[in-house]
Amino acid sequence: MLAVKIKNLDYSINNYPVLKDVTIDLEKDNIACVLGPSGCGKTTLLKLIAGLENIQKGEIFINERLVSSSSKHVKTEKRNIGFLFQEFALFPHLNVQENLKFAIKNKAKAKEDINEIIELIKLPHALKKFPHELSGGEQQRVALARAIVSRPDLLLLDEPFSNLDLSLKEEIRDDTLHLLEKFTTSVIVVTHDPFEAMFISNKIYIMGKNGTIIQSGSPNELYKNPVSPYVVEFFGETNRFSGVVKNSQIKTALGNIPVRNIPESEEVIVHIRPQGIHLIKEKTPVNGIKGTVMASKLMGSYSFVHLSVLNENNDVVHIHSHMHPNFQPKPSSAVGIEIDSDQIYIFPNK
Repeated sequence: MLAVKIKNLDYSINNYPVLKDVTIDLEKDNIACVLGPSGCGKTTLLKLIAGLENIQKGEIFINERLVSSSSKHVKTEKRNIGFLFQEFALFPHLNVQENLKFAIKNKAKAKEDINEIIELIKLPHALKKFPHELSGGEQQRVALARAIVSRPDLLLLDEPFSNLDLSLKEEIRDDTLHLLEKFTTSVIVVTHDPFEAMFISNKIYIMGKNGTIIQSGSPNELYKNPVSPYVVEFFGETNRFSGVVKNSQIKTALGNIPVRNIPESEEVIVHIRPQGIHLIKEKTPVNGIKGTVMASKLMGSYSFVHLSVLNENNDVVHIHSHMHPNFQPKPSSAVGIEIDSDQIYIFPNK
C-alpha cells in the first residue's frame, strides 16, 4: 500500500515554475527523501502535501485517498499529517510533558505513550522543563517526539537537522532513525545533505534546480548508477576530465579509460571519485602513472591527498584522492596511481 502518491505535480509562484511534473511514490511505513539544493522547491513540495498550499496541476493521494487536485483540497487538519519544519515551534508556555500530551489524540494512553517516547529520545528527566530550558538538540528531540507521538498517517520533515552542530547532528540523526523505525511511521524528509539522505531513507528522489525529479532509487542505486553528472556530483566532489572518444577510450592525465556505449568521436565528460583513486608510496609509478604529492590532510575517517600529474601536453593537472587515514605521504613525494573502475562515470558532453 502506498502512503503517498504524487502524480505529475506542477506548481508556480507569480508565473515562475517552482515544481515541474513531480511524481513520487512512498510505500507505507517507509522513509523517502527528497534531496536537492536550496531553492529547488523542496519545502514548497512539503507544504503542498500538507495542504498548506493549493496545488495547480496534478494529484496527491494519502493512503489512497485523493487529498489534492486542481479541483479538490482536503484541509490540513483532516489529512492526519505530522510535520516538523526547520523551526521546531514548541509551545513556549507548556513544559515538555504538556507539549507531548497536547499532540496525543488518545488521551487515555497519554501517560504510556509519553513515558515510552521520552525514554527513546533520551530525555527522561526533562518532562517538567520548558522549551527555553532545553538545548537546541533537546528541543529538536522533543519537537520530533511530539510529531511522532500523535501517530500521524504521514510525517513530513523539512531539513530536520540543519540547525545542529555536526557532532550533535550525527547523534540525533541516529536517534531519529531508531525512533521512526520503532513507531513504523511513513515519512518524507527533504534535505540538501546527501549523507543524511542515504543514512535515513529507503528511497531518494533527487531534485534538480528547476524543480524536476532527475533520478530516483535506493541510496545504493543512485550512488552506483547515476544518470547524469548532476547526480554524481551531488554525492561529493569528483575529479573531472573531458575529451573525445577514440578507439573506445578517452585519454586523461590518469591514463586511457575505456568507454562503452558511446560512439566514436563523441565528446564526453569523465568523473572519478576521490576514493576511486588509489595511491601507492613508491618511487616507481604503477602502470606508468605517477603523481607528485602537493599536500595530505587527515580528515578523520580518511586522508585527503592533493597531488599533481602531467597530461600529454605536460600541463599540470590537480587530482584529489581519499585514502585510509594512515596514508599521509610527504609533500613533493612520488606516488603510484591506480584507478578503481567502479568509481568512474562517463557521460556525453551535452
